[in-house]
Amino acid sequence: MDTTAEAPPTAPKEKPGWGLAVLPSAGLLACVRHGGTSGWWIALWAPLLILAVLVTAFEWAVTARVRFRMGPWEWFTLLSTHAGLLLGGGIAVGLLDP
Repeated sequence: MDTTAEAPPTAPKEKPGWGLAVLPSAGLLACVRHGGTSGWWIALWAPLLILAVLVTAFEWAVTARVRFRMGPWEWFTLLSTHAGLLLGGGIAVGLLDP
């Protein structure tokens, strides 16, 4: 058995991309630098608000496919959670007084 054969060349290792990390970091630094004390609160709650909006969009897309199979209780919970999300978002951005 000949073990002196060369190993096949491997692809060069890719360097990590910084694009995905730069955007949230820049947003965090901008909130903290220019927002004062409320900037910290924005930095803490903004990711949760973005996640809630994305989950809501996904939920509506799924609901559009299965809306005829939903019962009355499911419609009630769907509408009440969305109303809560809208009220919370209105309070968070200052459109509504708590």
